[in-house]
This record gives sequence, C-alpha cells and structure tokens, in this order.
Amino acid sequence: MKIFAMLSRIVGFLALAALIVWSFVGMEIDGAHLPTGVAAGFSFVGRMIPHGKADFRYDLSLRDQIMQPLLDTIQMAVIGTVAGAIMAFPMSFFAARTSVFPRFLSDAIKSYLNVSRAIPTIVYALIVLSAIGLGKTAGAISIGYVTFISLSKLYAEALESVSQGPIDAVRASGGNSAQVFVYGMMPQVFPHYLATSLYSFEYNLKDSFIVGIVGAGGLGAQLLDSIHEFKLLDTGVIIALLIVLVNVVDYCSYRVRAVFS
Repeated sequence: MKIFAMLSRIVGFLALAALIVWSFVGMEIDGAHLPTGVAAGFSFVGRMIPHGKADFRYDLSLRDQIMQPLLDTIQMAVIGTVAGAIMAFPMSFFAARTSVFPRFLSDAIKSYLNVSRAIPTIVYALIVLSAIGLGKTAGAISIGYVTFISLSKLYAEALESVSQGPIDAVRASGGNSAQVFVYGMMPQVFPHYLATSLYSFEYNLKDSFIVGIVGAGGLGAQLLDSIHEFKLLDTGVIIALLIVLVNVVDYCSYRVRAVFS
C-alpha cells in the first residue's frame, strides 16, 4: 500500500511537471523581443505618472469628471454583492450535500452552479446589456448574478463542513428545527458567510471596472476611453483610484471580520 501511494505521488508530480513544461513550450516566448518589450512597458507606465506641477494640476482637474463614474462603480459593486448574497443564502441550503434535502437535488444545483461559474462576468454583462441596454443597471444585474453563483457554492460548502456536535447539543436540549439552525448551525457558518461576502465585494469592485468597459458605465468606461485616446495621465489616475479603493475596502473588511471572528 505504501509503495502504491509513493508511486501515485511520483506519477502526479511527473504529470504536473509535464503540464508546466508543455505550457511554457506552448507559449513560444521570444526572448529576443523581451528587452524592447519591457522598455516599452516601462515607458507606457511612466507616462501615467505625473512628472511636474502641470501634470499634478491636470490630475486634480479630473476630480469632477471621474467622481460620478467612481460612485457608479461603487454602487454597482454594492448592489451586486448585496443582491447576490441575499439570493445565495436560501440557495445554499438546497445546494449543500446534507441529509436535509435529497442528494439528487443538491447534485443538480451544484452542477448548475459549476456550469454557470465557468462563464466569465463579461459574457453575462454583454447578455444583460443586449437585453436592457447600456447603463449601470445592467452592470449591477450581471455582477449580482455572478455573485449569486459563487456565494451559493461557497455558502453550501460552509454548511457541509459544520460540526455535528453543537447541532446534537441543541436537539438534546429540546430545540426545534429553527433553534437548531439559529444556535447550532449559524454560529459556525456566519464567520465564513461574512468573510466570503466581504471578499466577494472586493472582487466585485474590480468586476465593476470590467463590465464598465463593455458599456455598463462607471470608471471602466472612462478607463477604456483614456487608453484608446492615449490620455495616459487619465489612465494613471483611474488605476490609482482603483488601487486605493480596493485597499480601503480590504482594510475595512479586515476590521469587520476581526469584530465577528
């Protein structure tokens, strides 16, 4: 048995090594063009950074132009996250492979979620845009659906990993089904629900930029226009805003998780 386990590990390692080598070979990386490409990349990034007072004044003048798109981006992420989390909560009980519901039902829902997760957010955004038109409503709907898919799966996995001890303790003390859920299950899964929801919000902020690029509004549209028009100072400001926004949300989510952990 030990020999078989060792052989399995060796075969797995060799398969992983073969996959990595195959990927590098398939990339057909041309090292001859790498120095010029790196130089061009640094030049492109350098032009996004202000180099003098005039550039800084220009960056400050963009404040009024990008404030509303920034708020639209935040609104899309907030609405998409909240709507997706609300819909995912009941769905997770059907998707969890527990004894509460028939196994075939949870398997079917898990399969649906896995198929849906394979489709990128930008595809859902294009579908919604074609149905209801341009605007941040389409972005919020597409982000909300993607959030619903991912959180349903993550919530279900949290339910599947709960310890049976607290549940049995509540039942032994005479608790009904509602009390078992409130006192036996929720204390175990709530920290996981909160952490995954906050992480989803961080991810949705970046997704709001992506759906904005295809016509859902927000800073994504501004970013695309600035790149197309080679307004690289504008591009730098927008990217800097995204970095600051994501880090602020990350810090706030960390503080919230610390309170409830």
